[in-house]
Amino acid sequence: MRILVSTSPSFGLYFPVVPLAWALRSAGHEVVVASPENMAETVNGSGLPFVPNCGPLPMRDIMLFDRAGEPIVLPDTEEELLAHTGRAFGRLGARTLEGMLRITGEWKPDVVVGEPHSYAAAAAAAVHGVPFVEHGIGLGYLDVIDEHGHREFAGELAGLGLPRLPDPALVVDTCLPGVHPGTMRPNTAPMGYVPFSTPGTVPPWVFAKPERPRLLLTLGTVPVPGRVELFAALLKMLSTLDVDLLVAVEDAVVQQLSPLPPSVLAAGWLSLDSVLPACDLVVHHCGAGTVMAALREGLPQVLIPHTVEQYDSARRLEAFGAARRIALEDLDPKQVLDACRALLEDPSYRDRARELRDQLLELPSPGRLVAAIEGLTAKRGTR
Repeated sequence: MRILVSTSPSFGLYFPVVPLAWALRSAGHEVVVASPENMAETVNGSGLPFVPNCGPLPMRDIMLFDRAGEPIVLPDTEEELLAHTGRAFGRLGARTLEGMLRITGEWKPDVVVGEPHSYAAAAAAAVHGVPFVEHGIGLGYLDVIDEHGHREFAGELAGLGLPRLPDPALVVDTCLPGVHPGTMRPNTAPMGYVPFSTPGTVPPWVFAKPERPRLLLTLGTVPVPGRVELFAALLKMLSTLDVDLLVAVEDAVVQQLSPLPPSVLAAGWLSLDSVLPACDLVVHHCGAGTVMAALREGLPQVLIPHTVEQYDSARRLEAFGAARRIALEDLDPKQVLDACRALLEDPSYRDRARELRDQLLELPSPGRLVAAIEGLTAKRGTR
């Protein structure tokens, strides 16, 4: 069976799909990943073959420029950000549609897999009569994003003779029951999150019994306004806690944060898969990958959301009692300090985080979904 995986030019959207892609490949199926040309190194680094569906196209350009190349001012409210993001994915679909139609027509996959908002992949699958599998990311997205995305992509759909994008043949849902936003969509298959990130060497201290709690601080790979200054202020405040600090940030940024407090155990690029098992608390931007990796380890989280679905995910985790949420717009580093103290001292947060970890581990693994995807081709025949 041939599986074509489509991904946006984003680590945060591609990495969650890798475990299912590898499960399919390990089952003996051919897997090829299509994305803009600048994702070649990332995809090849995950051990999968790559085919470009257009030239270089950074996700930042999709978000910050319209179809004519004119700059777009980023909105500053959650409602406007959701609409802006939907339109951006519509523009991405328009830019990659020709390539996805060509690749799907020439390679003739049996199934196309894409993360949410993969409009070009879903359209190409519909045109060529191939089942489309939508791979969920993190705790899920709000439907309003696709409402705006479909409107932006409507002209391309009309040109293909499609009144709308058909429903996926299968929806892979990685959200956990305790924080699920609502009723599952038709043809939904729950799947437990399996972490994937750029591999790294596991530091020796991960296996050593710690003398005090370990706190990991990261704000992700997507720029946050005033990120370095915010990091510096948080580091100064959090260094007053009786904890070891792990600072997960690009190596180049570490130089801007120097001198580091004596409580910093490690700083720079850190493979979260490698170090999170040795942590007690995570302070971060509420990116989907970091959220899910921390939940898999049963860790309470201090969340500082700053865009799109992060606000909604943070609200749900806080309501469940596994996290504390702090708005970036009026952030005071002392709020973060107080939140960290509360999560370290009140065992209910860890208990609730472990409830979600147990729910995650009870969900089917990516390997368990292979049969369901194989079943989509039963009436079409396989190679």
